[in-house]
Order: sequence, then C-alpha cells, then structure tokens
Amino acid sequence: MRTADGSRAGVGRPRLFDRWLKRRARLDLPLTLAYRQIFILPTRFGWMLGVLMGAMLIGSLNFNNNLGLLTTFIVAATAINSMLLSFRNLNGLRLRHGTARPVHAGQAVSWQLAAINPDPRDRPGLILRAGESNSRFDLPASSAREVAITLPAGHRGWHRPGRLRIETTQPLGLFRAWSWIEPSAPFLVWPRPAEHAPPLPEGGDARAGQRSQAREEGEDFHSLRPWREGDPLHRIAWKASQRHQTLLSRQFRRELSRDLFLSLERAPGRDEEERIRIVTAWILRADDQGRPWTLELGGNRLGPDRGERHKHACLRALAEL
Repeated sequence: MRTADGSRAGVGRPRLFDRWLKRRARLDLPLTLAYRQIFILPTRFGWMLGVLMGAMLIGSLNFNNNLGLLTTFIVAATAINSMLLSFRNLNGLRLRHGTARPVHAGQAVSWQLAAINPDPRDRPGLILRAGESNSRFDLPASSAREVAITLPAGHRGWHRPGRLRIETTQPLGLFRAWSWIEPSAPFLVWPRPAEHAPPLPEGGDARAGQRSQAREEGEDFHSLRPWREGDPLHRIAWKASQRHQTLLSRQFRRELSRDLFLSLERAPGRDEEERIRIVTAWILRADDQGRPWTLELGGNRLGPDRGERHKHACLRALAEL
C-alpha cells in the first residue's frame, strides 16, 4: 500500500517519532480531537513577540518603569489567552470518514474529509494540510461540512492519503495548534489511458490495431458488384445485369457484432504496463460509443456489458493487476 505521493506508508519518517506519536494518540478515522492529539507552539510572529516582551520586561525592571511592566504583562496575558483559544479551536472537533472518487494515474485526487463541529461556538480559520497542498475552511456552530484537499495520484492501484495535518493559528496568529491524522481507508487510482491507442478491435478479434479488412462471407445480401472471373453462376444477378447492360454479382456479408472483445494478453505493447494503458483507452472509447464489451484478464472475464458500473469494474480490475 502506498501513500498519495507514491511512497510507501511509514518510509522516510523518523521511526522514533512515529512510534511515539502512535503511542500517544490514535490517528485513524473516525476521530474526536482531544488534548492528547493536539500540539501547540508559537508561530514565527509569536517567537518574535516573545523575545520583544522579554526585552521589555528586562528594560522595565532595570529602569523601574511601571508603564513598561504593565504593557508587558497585558501583552503576555493576551498571548496566553490566544494560546488557549487556539487549543479550543481544535479541541472536540470530530473528524469522520475520508473519501475520494477514482481518477486516472497522473490526475489530481480530490480527497474529502467530513468535519463536524458539535459545539455552539464557531471554529474559524481551520486548515487541512497534505504536503504542499492545503485547504482552508470555517466551521460554524453546530455544523458539519466536507473538506476537499488535492492529493497527487501517482501509479495505478490502491493508495492511502498518508499523514495529514489539521491546524489553526486563530485568533491572533501567535500560536499554531495542530493535530495529525492518518486515515487507513485507501482510494483507487485507475491506469492512465494511452494517448495514441490503436482502433478498437472489431469482430471479436482482440489483437490491437488489426481491423479486419475483409468481412466473412455470410447469408445476408450486402450489395452488387461487377462480376469477376471465378464467381459462381448462382451469384449472378440476371435482372440487374440486364438492366445495367453488364454482369453483376450479388455480394453477401456477415454483419459484425457491436460487442467488443478486449483481451490484455492480445493487446499490443512492449510491456504489460503499456498494454494496460491501451486496454484502458479502449474501455473509455467503447463506453463513449455506448458499445458493450467483454474484458479478458488472464482466466477471468468481465462482461459482456456496458455502463458506468461495468466500466468501473473493468478499470478497477486493471488497476489491481
């Protein structure tokens, strides 16, 4: 199982921090944030203000400046209240399921998290982060909403969102309170379709790009054509020949079925990955044309059928190879 950026879950992070974090708090959804899951530190502006207040405190004590001491204590009290309000903005927040619609490899995944505010107070300035991507949102009192964040979709197959962070710097931007979540529910990435796929294999022939040039002879009358040496006499259309003053032969064709047979093993391509991309393009093309198709993967067959459910089943089977 891979994370959304293509790396394996847990690889590349300090294992000591991982073990400590997982012992301290539960990361999987559903989750209600409590004090053990919430971390808080000053922002850069908060650190600068703290250094300034420290300098003002030392200067006020040295020069016995009561106004300076009063200003320092008022600002310090405001900062401490700001820290408590930042903590309250996350404390008690309920995070439920995360979902994402399947996309093709290389496309962006819109992963959605259900956030619920059970308290009769607003929760402004919340941010959901995943790597370089972030989504800002507010939660009014006693409300719920779906928060969407963009994740990269790498290779086909099942992926996990990886470790996400929900944070806030409200109300004054002096402190950043955050909490980690790591959903275990995976989302699916379909194979990327080939850009220049061969034509659909017609007539039940699943070999890519080889459209039958001559249809098989059948019993259904198709057209008249000039008589050629070797044509049987019973094919000659005597009445039409007399009318056109030349010998004409009846031509019979067998109508090809609209059903398509798509086989991964018979598809063209230098390797399996390229064949998977070509078959993916065929499936999308057949779906656009409203044609039924059968997909053969090894010894398994899906179909014949058409429609969204059949398309999703076939693309999922290709993604899981």
